[in-house]
Amino acid sequence: MKKLLIGAMLVGASLYASDIKGVIQSINNAKKTITVNGSTIAVMPYTKIEQESCGMGWDSDKKFADLKKGDLVEVDLMNGGQGLVAESIDIQCMKNRAY
Repeated sequence: MKKLLIGAMLVGASLYASDIKGVIQSINNAKKTITVNGSTIAVMPYTKIEQESCGMGWDSDKKFADLKKGDLVEVDLMNGGQGLVAESIDIQCMKNRAY
């Protein structure tokens, strides 16, 4: 029984803990959400936001106001109970764009 319960917990955890990588399609400043790959993601006061350094030193800390439509981001998600919640957002370096 104990093994079955632990297995179910691990399967459940994998359904909620993941990440999304894509371009910010829209930003809702009033609700503090971003949309990436069609998924609306809540950005909380504790969400860690960083900008990659693009090989120029250390990554830099950013705020919700620094996010822009068109930014390439990698978002680590956690279960917020009522939808997707960003644990961290990494703004990716776009210096080597394909077009």
